[in-house]
Amino acid sequence: MKYKALFLDFYGTLVHEDDAAIATITRKISYCLPSSNTQKEVASYLWSEFRQLSKNSFGGNFRTQREIEIISIQKTLICFQCKNLDLDIDELLFSYWVKPEIFEDTLPFLEENALPVCIVSNIDRKDILKAMDFHGMAFENIITSEEARSYKPRPEIFQTALEKMNLSNQEVLHIGDSLAADVFGAQKLGIDSFWLNRKNRNMSNDCPATYSGNTLADVLKILL
Repeated sequence: MKYKALFLDFYGTLVHEDDAAIATITRKISYCLPSSNTQKEVASYLWSEFRQLSKNSFGGNFRTQREIEIISIQKTLICFQCKNLDLDIDELLFSYWVKPEIFEDTLPFLEENALPVCIVSNIDRKDILKAMDFHGMAFENIITSEEARSYKPRPEIFQTALEKMNLSNQEVLHIGDSLAADVFGAQKLGIDSFWLNRKNRNMSNDCPATYSGNTLADVLKILL
């Protein structure tokens, strides 16, 4: 077998992303706006702030995912002059992170996979451990953004995972649902990647993913 271990993203790969929670937050914000801005505009601004803060968060400037989300939401409230909203609106998001919905193919995949696994996730360690416990999942090797002091697609988090597993970049396969964070991030270190295209999005010809598929069962096919 070509690979000695798998790197696995968590949210969006093993469990559902927080899209529904984000939608609820942006909808609540749009309802209280004094202007005619739409929920789509609110969501776009929130995502832009979150993405920029994550990009700039590494090393000595590292912020946890919770800190970044709180700042992003606060900036969004200020930008759209939304003053009549509960200050703990971010708890809608945090409560989902620790009890996320699991994909149907996750547990069967984990049971059938024979390779060692290292979780590589852009999330706070306490939250991912609670999420795993909620679904009865346990992993010996877990690398989060907190350990690496950086977020995917930066190379530090992947490098930390390689060091944790004592493996070279050619000995692992990284599996994730995000082209930007997972596929391009792994590519920077010469790590083969499997793009888990759960939403059946169109893939451009310049996509650097080594493999792609719509389910985790598709991963098992290439490992046989």
